[in-house]
Amino acid sequence: MKIALFSDIHANLPALEAFFADIDKPKPDAVYCLGDLVGYNIWPNEVIDEIRKRGIPTIAGNYDFGIGRHSDDCGCAYKTDEEKALGKMSSAYTNEAVKMNKELICVPCLPTYG
Repeated sequence: MKIALFSDIHANLPALEAFFADIDKPKPDAVYCLGDLVGYNIWPNEVIDEIRKRGIPTIAGNYDFGIGRHSDDCGCAYKTDEEKALGKMSSAYTNEAVKMNKELICVPCLPTYG
């Protein structure tokens, strides 16, 4: 059995599309996402939509977990004040962008931490 695992897409639709093009060749028996669909990039809704279209079971990553709960804390280990400020900006953008899609961040979801 061939299984494909991926994670940390972080709203990067071109990267997700490249991944899908790559796994479409060997045709795995199962595909699972290990989380972090959203954050940092500009296509959170499009990434969520592509995961839903393919019905890929997904575990909520720390970024997904924070955004799904309307938090401005993604649980990331930022070290500097500048990184923390940029992280808050990223969370604020993502919260606004996925406002209508929050319950869809990791559907269908596997059991997650919490």
